[in-house]
This record gives sequence, structure tokens and C-alpha cells, in this order.
Amino acid sequence: MKKKTLKVFICFLVIWGLTILTFAQPTGTQKSNDVLVKKALRSYFNGLAKREFFSGSVLIARGGEILLKEGYGIANYNTGQPNRPSTVFAVASFTKAFTSMSVMILEERGLLSVNDTVADYIPDFPNGDQITIDHLLSQTSGFYEFLLNPSLWENTNNFHLPEQLLQYFVNEPLNFEPGTQFEYSNSNYVTLGIIIERISGMSYRDFIKTNILEPLRMNHTSYDPYEVDFPRKAGGYDDLEPPTPAIYFHPSIAYSAGAIRSTVKDLYKWDQALYTEQLVSAATRERMFTPGLGNYGYGWYIDYLEVDGQMHKQFWHWGSYFGFHSHISRLVDDEVIIIILRNTPPTTGTPEEMTPIVKEAASIIFEDD
Repeated sequence: MKKKTLKVFICFLVIWGLTILTFAQPTGTQKSNDVLVKKALRSYFNGLAKREFFSGSVLIARGGEILLKEGYGIANYNTGQPNRPSTVFAVASFTKAFTSMSVMILEERGLLSVNDTVADYIPDFPNGDQITIDHLLSQTSGFYEFLLNPSLWENTNNFHLPEQLLQYFVNEPLNFEPGTQFEYSNSNYVTLGIIIERISGMSYRDFIKTNILEPLRMNHTSYDPYEVDFPRKAGGYDDLEPPTPAIYFHPSIAYSAGAIRSTVKDLYKWDQALYTEQLVSAATRERMFTPGLGNYGYGWYIDYLEVDGQMHKQFWHWGSYFGFHSHISRLVDDEVIIIILRNTPPTTGTPEEMTPIVKEAASIIFEDD
């Protein structure tokens, strides 16, 4: 009886183990669905490129699996170089995510607090004792937008030191009492770049390289004010019929508010790192991704993307630079990332312009959920 009971028990264990393995491994149906999703995404973006002359690179992934990684159109019409997933684009205002991360790295090291004032680091800054680093990060300082200053547009071809950029906005009156309203202003993130440099004793370029890019092996990403890092980067175009290069705007002017260049492949590494504590703690990440006024956190918009009647929590940002347009959407509860980098400008000049594309891509991904 004992031997028979033992054999039965062993058979039970084997069957139970096989059952567990069956459920633990991806089913044939799941693999088939993934293949269909990849084909559908490829078909959608191929059609988009043909219909609307979409020119750029796209990377879409879910749960650590890349579903689409493609380039469309031409990166440089002089050389005929096509866009690829490795093509370097200006990501424009998505730079702010790197700037906010840099500030939080410094806070975790005890070198600053988001409750410190601008005057603590930039003496004689007008109203600097009323404006905190938190106000800058959350776009609630009331700063005048320095890109609206007519004097700037007389100097767009010229290299600017960070402190020179201050002169385009520091003497302008505040638009409102700090902390009372949300108003997106690149002046906030220019000021943060200067604070990062003064606290760290490093240039903004070197700080992000040492503390973010190198640890994450983002080898094709840089703030490149001297324009030497990426000689074969994509050119920016105002129009494609015929190809019309965008006006030149010196990258030192966009600085820590919008001058980083990157690839979809590198930005995917950035996305994956934000699920970990590789750069900052989980508690610090949570603070960064807590929405304030205007649904803005620290360098990110935080809201929900509606897809086929379902709401998906979304951390996102967009960027618009002369001849470039970027959009990054992280659907964090679904572990979905949609990265779109274009070397053509937005036509409406609004953050929502690429939302229909993002929604359609997400709809394809979630179709069988």
C-alpha cells in the first residue's frame, strides 16, 4: 500500500508541476496575439507614413517586449540618409524630464531641497526669495516665457551661456503669485539648469552624462551645445514637398529646457529605468509623478488616456523644436511605452496633436484585452 500510495503521490506531483509550467509559459494564443499586434502596428504606421508623409522613428513596447521599432522617411535629404531606430532627433521639451531627474538626484544626495528658493543659489535674482525649486519643477513660478522676448529673436544663431539666458526674463514681472497657478514656461527649466550647474560644479551636459546617460548606457543621447556629438543626426524640416530645412536655432538657447537629442532606442532604456530605483528611490519617483496644478508633476504631465472607453494612467510629454516634434507616452499600469520622434514640426503647435496617433497605437495593443 505504501509503495502504491507513493507512486500515486509522485504522479500527482508530476501532473501538478506540468500544470504549473503550462500556466507559467506564454500560450500559443498569446504568442499569436503578439504577432498580430506587431503586424497591425506596422501596417498602421506604414499607412500613416504614406498618407501623411510621416517622417521619423517610432518605438512601442509592452511589458518589456518591443512591438514596433522602425524608422520612416528621410533623416537628411542632402545625403539621402533614411530614418532608423538609431537616428538621433531633437527631443525638444522632453529634455525637462532629464532636468527634473537631475534635480531629484541632487536632492537625494542632500545637496538641495525642492523647498529651497531660487535666491539660495542665484543671489540678486528678482523675486528669487518667493520662488522655490518646487515652483520651477511644477511650472507654477509665474515666470515670463523667455522665448517671447523679441531680443532673443535677434540672436538665435548665437551661442549663449546659461546666465545670458536669464537676461531674457529675470527683469520681467511675474505673471502671478508663485504657487497659485500653472503656466508652462521654459524659463523655469532654464533656471533649474543653472542651479544644477552651480550646486554640482559641473556643466549641465556633463552632469546628465555622468549621472543619467552613462549609468543607463544611453550612448546616443546628449545635450550638445557645441554640436559635435552627433555629426549624422537627423535634419529638421518645415516641409517635405519639397524638402524645406527648418530655420537654425542655436541649441545653447534651448539649454536644459529643450536641447537634448536622443533616439527611440535610448529613450526606451530611459523608460525601463523609470520602473526601477537605478537613478532615484521609489519614494522620490512617486513625488515626481504626482500631479499638481495643470496635471503637471516634475517634468511630466500626469493624467489618463482614454482608449476605447477604458482609462489608462499616463505619464507623458511632448516637444516642439524647429523642424522636430516628439511625443512620449508611458501607460504605466499597462507597462506600455509609445515613443514618437519626428523630423517635421507640429502643424497645430499643441501638445495634443499626436494624441490620435498614440490612441490608435494603444487601441491596437489593447484590442484583445
